[in-house]
Amino acid sequence: MASYEAIASLESFGPVSITNAAPEYAKALLTEIESSGGAGRIIDEPEGSGTLILTEGLSQIEPAERHYRALKAVLAVQTGVKTILLSRTSSPVLAEIGGAAGMVRSLRQERPDAEAYSISIAQDTNPGSVASKVIQALSLPNGDYSVQRNGIYQDVLGEDHLSPAPPEQQSDFKPIWLVSGGGRGVTADCTAELARRTGGTFILLGRSDVTPWPEWLPLERDLKTLRGLLARNSGQPGMPRKPMEIDKYARRLLASLEISNTIASIEQAGAKARYIQADIGDANQLHTALQDIQNEQGRITGLVHGAGVLADGTAESLRPEDFQRVFGPKVSGLENILASLDVNSLSHIALFSSASAVFGNEGQANYAAANEWLNNVALHLAGELPATQVKAFCWGPWQGGMVDEALARMFAERGIGLIGKADGARIFADQLLQSPHDQIRFVVGDDWGE
Repeated sequence: MASYEAIASLESFGPVSITNAAPEYAKALLTEIESSGGAGRIIDEPEGSGTLILTEGLSQIEPAERHYRALKAVLAVQTGVKTILLSRTSSPVLAEIGGAAGMVRSLRQERPDAEAYSISIAQDTNPGSVASKVIQALSLPNGDYSVQRNGIYQDVLGEDHLSPAPPEQQSDFKPIWLVSGGGRGVTADCTAELARRTGGTFILLGRSDVTPWPEWLPLERDLKTLRGLLARNSGQPGMPRKPMEIDKYARRLLASLEISNTIASIEQAGAKARYIQADIGDANQLHTALQDIQNEQGRITGLVHGAGVLADGTAESLRPEDFQRVFGPKVSGLENILASLDVNSLSHIALFSSASAVFGNEGQANYAAANEWLNNVALHLAGELPATQVKAFCWGPWQGGMVDEALARMFAERGIGLIGKADGARIFADQLLQSPHDQIRFVVGDDWGE
């Protein structure tokens, strides 16, 4: 982080407009501007020229809707107006934490001429002192800043380097890991490697049900081939007949096969594994499931939060439901999990974030915002839980992850290499288990930002 201490001169800013989405902060900002000899006003909707400060990111509404409204406020600004979006990076209430920096970085990827930046508020809830630092930050070079009690800091993108892994240490302690999204995908690869390192018990949470593989059906992992096999055997008892139903059934079979393979990989590594079908977005259902499993297995001691979905689109095309779809598992899901656990019993917390939060990515303003929220929550939890290893992994694209052939070609054209499964899993286990406690955020695949 680059540190700054500046005394703002408001003469070059022109009139400063402040939206009233967070009235207490808007009033404090206006007072600070006027006491510094500047001209300011509070407005209900983005308008005018000069400099605009958006307080939408500080409002009290739920995270997905708050970030959607903040993005729409940024998009409503006229070209040439310097726009600052305020957000929180720390709060006792996790839902109040924001991911504005990731969102505006993605917007700038889509619109290179956009003058939209973020100022994130960390460890300070006094509107007056926050306003003073925000106004100071306005005089600094264009960029995304964090204001803290001891100064103003600018993010230096890609500075979060991986640590060399020290020799593994053996322990007789047998952890109980809870892994969201761990039955499938890259999270499953990381989980299998973690099982090899630590042993213990792994509770895998996922929304997919486990559908038994029909005895008469040959084992087949290719979706297109499997659909053909099912279509040709639609006369078998209980088999679907319509193409759409055949496709859904084929996908369920492949998802179930992947879950079964993950469990087998964990058990082959010498650990125990159990898959629990649960919607982490349903707080009551999740709480009941976790209480039952802990009554049976013991208190959960480690958490890997790998659940996530995509709902990509240009900033202008994103809808509230696109934010809800992405924020559901990453944001609400983590809130629900933490509320159902004794966090003081957790020795390790790993959050699967994305390099899109650090560098931005076209078409992923909502995804980048949700992952930047995860990064900020990791920093917050590390401060609250000094005995816990808390890590946020800002992954670049994985080989075989949420990257289809078209995306792989796009990454290749941009010179971005894919993370191999074995390398990614090894990096994950090394850094989660053995990196220094104060290294919290890791960017994996630094060529994303080149």
